[in-house]
Amino acid sequence: MNKHPLTFANMPLNRASSLRKGGSWLQEQLTSDNCLLIPSLKGKYLFAGNKLVYLKSQLVISQQVKELASELIFLGLDEEQALFVVDILPGEQEQLLSLLGVEYEFRDFRSSLHLLTPREASILAYGKSLSYWHSQHQYCGCCGSKSQARDGGHMRKCGNENCQKEHFPRTDPVVIMLVEYQPEFGPKQCLLAQHHNIAKKVVSTLAGFVDPGEALEEAVAREVNEEAGIRVDKVQYIASQPWPFPGSLMMGFFATTREPSIRIDADELVDAKWFTAEEVRTFDNWGDEGDNYQLPRQQSIARYLIDLWLENQSEK
Repeated sequence: MNKHPLTFANMPLNRASSLRKGGSWLQEQLTSDNCLLIPSLKGKYLFAGNKLVYLKSQLVISQQVKELASELIFLGLDEEQALFVVDILPGEQEQLLSLLGVEYEFRDFRSSLHLLTPREASILAYGKSLSYWHSQHQYCGCCGSKSQARDGGHMRKCGNENCQKEHFPRTDPVVIMLVEYQPEFGPKQCLLAQHHNIAKKVVSTLAGFVDPGEALEEAVAREVNEEAGIRVDKVQYIASQPWPFPGSLMMGFFATTREPSIRIDADELVDAKWFTAEEVRTFDNWGDEGDNYQLPRQQSIARYLIDLWLENQSEK
């Protein structure tokens, strides 16, 4: 069993799905003494030094912050304490910072993960996905009219009286898989690839979006065949991870093949190779100096799958 929990998983909040549908209940939470607000701006969060900023809703300054918001998104209850993301309008950033002081700044979520606890990372990932969805669904997809947030930011409703279509946050399903090959002689090997969209020396697993009308296992087989020219014969589900970049659910699998020959799709991959566990253990971590191969970020499910595979080889 992999000893490292997946980042962004294990959401600690009670989402209060039934309660948040009542406008009066949400207003009560916003005006309660212990309600906390988390300012955000285009997927960035507010920090004072290296600490994430929470504002108590009852403070006078918090009332001013709310007035600068495009959306107030209810995340859930931490026991009895309500947490809201306050999405600041892009043009109001300077106004907000002038209210708070020079020691405050918005920081990119992904690059500030090392400053967060696993609990905070899960909460902020949840908030970031919802914030992004709101930014992309300001208008009704059916009639084109302006839509408004409802249910604490967990639904948008078309403002056209003749339409009134309800729209809900979407999550894009993605399969991500570590493919294993057992040669006739020697240890098992895993397939790792260099991708166009990540750092040059990083090798990672294969991944791809699930097509409409496609089972997850079918998506795994299709993506491996399309990207590496390999047919898999066994697919095993391992774990899933919310991935708020911008709003996906990564579903992790192990797959096996009896075909060692690799034929990459150059539009998708730079290169792909088979590696033994012994070789993978010599690789550096993401961001290390030097010309050695590097493994994916510690927070990613790709790294989780690789680490789990390495553990499995150690047990044999």
